[in-house]
Amino acid sequence: MDGPYLLSFTVEGIPCALPLADTRQVVGMVALSPGTGGVAGTMNLHGRPVPVYSVRRLLGLPDRPPLTTDALIIAGKDCVALWVDGVQGVRTSAEPLPEAPSSPGALLTEDGTVLIHDLPAFLAAEGSGQFAHLANRTGEEAPAHDPGRAGAILAVRARAAARPKEEVREARFSEILTFRLGGGEYAIEMQYIREVFIIREITPVPGVPDFIAGICAVRGEIISLVDLSTLFSIPKQGLTDLNRVIVLTDGTITFGILADYITDIGTRPTDRLSPVDPGTTPIGDRYLLGVADGATLVLDAAAILADPQMVIDENRN
Repeated sequence: MDGPYLLSFTVEGIPCALPLADTRQVVGMVALSPGTGGVAGTMNLHGRPVPVYSVRRLLGLPDRPPLTTDALIIAGKDCVALWVDGVQGVRTSAEPLPEAPSSPGALLTEDGTVLIHDLPAFLAAEGSGQFAHLANRTGEEAPAHDPGRAGAILAVRARAAARPKEEVREARFSEILTFRLGGGEYAIEMQYIREVFIIREITPVPGVPDFIAGICAVRGEIISLVDLSTLFSIPKQGLTDLNRVIVLTDGTITFGILADYITDIGTRPTDRLSPVDPGTTPIGDRYLLGVADGATLVLDAAAILADPQMVIDENRN
């Protein structure tokens, strides 16, 4: 059985990963205020000081100045930022995470990935030297760096990140999950996603609309499964493998939607999405927020959850 979803990133060419459940958002590198102890610095995130830890330093690699291409992963219950070289996307772990917390909170997987499975323990174990041997795997040529230009860009980003949330209405950024379905790529805001898992068996239910593929049990809870390709009359292209379930909820209504596979997770300005060209999709306008990255249709999860036809009458014949 496949393991949990991981957010993949790199540091000095070394592949690393963090459980997706531990991540909050990913933002571009910003100018940092000085830090103390093992902290590389602090950032102001909408008025809240957030400690920034250099994963490079935690792995025992040489420090370097921040680059505009670097990224910050906001993670953990205590809200910390991990300074990394770049984020690659989301993948499924080949095996489950360790059940018991362990020091130093990270391990080297068989494919050579540094898997941070216990973030607090990993941050507390700076200087343990567990991954010192990884320095021999590095050797990437240092990217061209203009300190003056980079500093100006990072300072602008820092001011934008520090603005109170109520002032960020000009560009509302949301974390979205993208997935493939019937040959097309779609996305949904993460705030409506409770979890994602791979399903092995779907139990059919007689007498329900044809877009209800069936039901399944999730840790003792029975949820219905919606086939969006049937609901929205999306033409099916090529082979499909609807075994990924994205569980949507607004706190009142909960059900799963089927997908072929998950492709990415990232932050987008969802109030600046491109409009959907007429005739490009059979999905009604009220179910769409717009188009991201030129071709990804961003679905309005709130509208889908609020649709009365999603409430199945248990007394239906």
